[in-house]
Amino acid sequence: MKKILSLLCVGFALFFVACSKEEVCGGNDKELRVGLNAEYPPFEYKQDAKIIGFDIDILDAVSKKVGFNYTLNHMSFDGLIPALKACKIDMIISSMSATQERMKQVDFSIPYYEGETLYIKRKDSADIVDKDSIKGKKVGVFLGTVQEQAAQKMKDEYNIKVVMSESILGAILNLKSGKVDVALADYATAQGYLKENEELIGFYHEKDGSEGLSIAFDKGKHAELLAKINEAIKDLKESGEYDKLLIKHNLRNENLK
Repeated sequence: MKKILSLLCVGFALFFVACSKEEVCGGNDKELRVGLNAEYPPFEYKQDAKIIGFDIDILDAVSKKVGFNYTLNHMSFDGLIPALKACKIDMIISSMSATQERMKQVDFSIPYYEGETLYIKRKDSADIVDKDSIKGKKVGVFLGTVQEQAAQKMKDEYNIKVVMSESILGAILNLKSGKVDVALADYATAQGYLKENEELIGFYHEKDGSEGLSIAFDKGKHAELLAKINEAIKDLKESGEYDKLLIKHNLRNENLK
């Protein structure tokens, strides 16, 4: 009898732990832990130990319209979705492109920015003039990004060697040092690196193949909150507030060369 009671107690304990975990993961829609990789200016980056950028301003505006508080959690970009699936964070806003592959694991908001990929080379690489010129070259990418996915898809057709880095800065440094011949980066983010590194130049750009940069939640959770966030993004764009943020962060098309 004691053994049966003991087993029942263990069963109830496991049940309540599971319920508690589901409640945390499923979410408290008023207090959200937001995951990001703060190494991607002008979208999210650190300045004087504070995380700022276009994505942060979008998050702040959306949070006020919807009515939730948030904390920012910096981590590696390729660790964001695993952290979301493991309930270590509730939400991602980190220049993340809504790709079909990612949609298998997460639910995305409507896009808040359309992404493009810029191909970058050293100015003295006279033999690299267009996309066909990268055939047989070493191509540097930021691990886990849509640019890495694009490079992997081109690997066989263009006979390229894909060299992955833990950050966009790593890919740029590899390009400067000659470890790679070309680097692929988000178009807007690349502008800042080109200004700081005059020996580099963009030579080709294309759509990044995604639905656009979007906010992500674990699949099947926060459906009601996600709907409210979509409405908030629409309101931002219709009110003119969105355009002000584009100008603030030099993300208007005419500012991108």
